[in-house]
Amino acid sequence: MLTHLTLINFALADHLAIDIEQGFNVLTGETGAGKSLLLDALSACLGERTDTNYVRFGTDKADVTAVFSYQDKSAEAEWLKAHELDDESGEIHLRRVIFATGRSKAWINGRPSSLSELKEIGRLLVQLYSQHSQQQLLEPPYPKHWLDRYSNFYEPAQDVRHAYSTWQKYIRQHQAALDAQATRKQRIESLELQLEELEEITSIDYKEIEQEFDRLSHHEHIMQDCSYSLTVLDEAEQNLIQELASVIRRLESHAGRSEQLAEIYNSLLNAQSEMDDATANLRQFIDRQSFDPERMDLLNSQLEIFHRLARKYRTQPEHLQQDYLNWQTELEQLHQLENPETLAEQVDLSYQAFLNKAQYLDQIRREAALPLAKHLTEQVKQLALPEAYFEFKFEPLEQASAEGLSFIQLLFTANKGMPAQPLARVASGGELSRIALVMQVMNAEKTESEVLVFDEIDVGISGGTAEMVGRLLADLAQHVQILCITHQAQVAAQSDQHLLVKKRQTDPASSTIISLAEEQRIDELARMTGGMEINDTTLQHAKQLRQLKFQYH
Repeated sequence: MLTHLTLINFALADHLAIDIEQGFNVLTGETGAGKSLLLDALSACLGERTDTNYVRFGTDKADVTAVFSYQDKSAEAEWLKAHELDDESGEIHLRRVIFATGRSKAWINGRPSSLSELKEIGRLLVQLYSQHSQQQLLEPPYPKHWLDRYSNFYEPAQDVRHAYSTWQKYIRQHQAALDAQATRKQRIESLELQLEELEEITSIDYKEIEQEFDRLSHHEHIMQDCSYSLTVLDEAEQNLIQELASVIRRLESHAGRSEQLAEIYNSLLNAQSEMDDATANLRQFIDRQSFDPERMDLLNSQLEIFHRLARKYRTQPEHLQQDYLNWQTELEQLHQLENPETLAEQVDLSYQAFLNKAQYLDQIRREAALPLAKHLTEQVKQLALPEAYFEFKFEPLEQASAEGLSFIQLLFTANKGMPAQPLARVASGGELSRIALVMQVMNAEKTESEVLVFDEIDVGISGGTAEMVGRLLADLAQHVQILCITHQAQVAAQSDQHLLVKKRQTDPASSTIISLAEEQRIDELARMTGGMEINDTTLQHAKQLRQLKFQYH
């Protein structure tokens, strides 16, 4: 669960350190106080997109850290172990630093990490639901995805997608084999001729013969320059080796009198050794050289072959051997090309495998749809929709897809005696917000994440409906930790911890978040129900709202 958040120079926060409790936590505050501050900071720690607006005015960077506790053998524990990030503390520290330049850096348990790693661990730790989630209900794939998620059909749905992908792959291979059949024979003959033409040069290294030919072409100049060099080094009356030896003898007697002279003396000794080796190698090189006109003619012929073939195949001479290998590989592949008839059998087999998995998925979806629609109906009825009714409609697709055999719609009616119709066609905005809220809570019941964040999902409801939403969230908080931004006193009254966001008139302006004691909670609930003026009536109402929580639980 989320245990602590630290915000330094993040948006309106100069320095905030907040402890988060287990259970149902709410954030409230006046409009403009910065209620999204905490969630924005948490999102940054989970690897979400950030911008320079998060850096407090007048500072060069924002620094946020989120601390989570976790259980052994949980999904996040396995992830940490796989990435060698686990430690004995039993905690996960996610840190994000956002610079005013637009860059950001991230750490997991003190080790620099990528944003993709933050997102991976973040998905295991936290699920976020926002007030905009109701728009998802209107998207055609949503009912199917919601059904699969609630019913834990991830694996069979994934099996269908994989089987469909395999079937489509064999279809493409079969078509490619049919297309290749026509040109295969012609291409094989062409490759065989090309390989035969290049075969005689495959054992010859172009770079080596090019260098050897260049050396033979300049044989006379090379020998003249080498002979001159040998004379200067060792054979002249006053040669370099003798002169260097004389210098070394003169300095040898003084080397012990100065560290600097000793270094010079040793350097000259090394130079003498290098010069002796070079002279010996030069003499050996001269002795081994001979001009061979026949060898030069052979090399010239080989080079001409290389250049002629390079022009013919529009490549560089040094690339011909690699081209030869590539053509060999292509020829082998063409000889091994599967028979279209064999591939046609694989297409049929893979289609049957896909169909079996898709039919099974369609069957379990249909079986799960009826009780799920009934459960959804019961939950929504509690939110001032007493005549609500839901059902799933399965329409066979004209052509099977990776998602299955049926197009799945969620039908709804809010009025008794009226037939259920597609949700997007008949649900009002207020109805959609309540339906979305219930569906999110139902999904949250099935999530493996230990932290659920609800961002103003109770917009558009009030009174008894808001009270029921608060109860739903309070029940859910018996199993997971909940963090909820709300404007509804009826929802806030059901919480275990109440965090108040307040704006301070500093320069520049800043916000703070404080955990309210019971008396302070009554005052804040009174403000939420009665506006700026708090009187005995609003205070009494706030106390009654709190008493409802204890009565209910």
